[in-house]
Amino acid sequence: MVLGYPNGIRKKEIPYEAQIVRVADEYDAIVTKRQYTTHVNISETLKDLIKDTKPDPKFVALDQLAEKEKSGKINGAILKKLFKVVIDDTLYEISGIMNYVKYLEQQVKRLETIYNYKKKADSSTKEKTKQYYLEGMKYLFQEGESVQNCEQVLEDYKNALASRKEMIQKLHQEIKIIKKLRV
Repeated sequence: MVLGYPNGIRKKEIPYEAQIVRVADEYDAIVTKRQYTTHVNISETLKDLIKDTKPDPKFVALDQLAEKEKSGKINGAILKKLFKVVIDDTLYEISGIMNYVKYLEQQVKRLETIYNYKKKADSSTKEKTKQYYLEGMKYLFQEGESVQNCEQVLEDYKNALASRKEMIQKLHQEIKIIKKLRV
């Protein structure tokens, strides 16, 4: 029975590059969204990889299994580097989401102005005042928006904004968890 990589090599005999590829491949296989699985939390994935850096004490008494257990394990130093890459990538993702949040905030502000104009137009008893607010709304509309759907569009933007802010909080929490992980 051949253990580990080709030719039975193990631990320090395995080329450093191959160890890096193994960690990256295992990480990618776990976190990549697939049609039959849901997205796994990054910190949970890293915890699983940490487990793979340490021998499992259940098998220590069985010599053959203990020997097999030690071959091909994840290099802890490489895993630590992966932590840094994951944190940097998560910060980049947060940055992109924050830019989108700024855009959503601008759209909510614009749509709230439209909605306020609509309320004023609806409550106006004078036709001239009503037309004034309706014309103001038309200048603020973007493609696909109208007097009839402006409330729904505003609600959709508010929901998108809340969702992105929640996503940013979750990603910051993931970073905190990852920073506490030890190999």
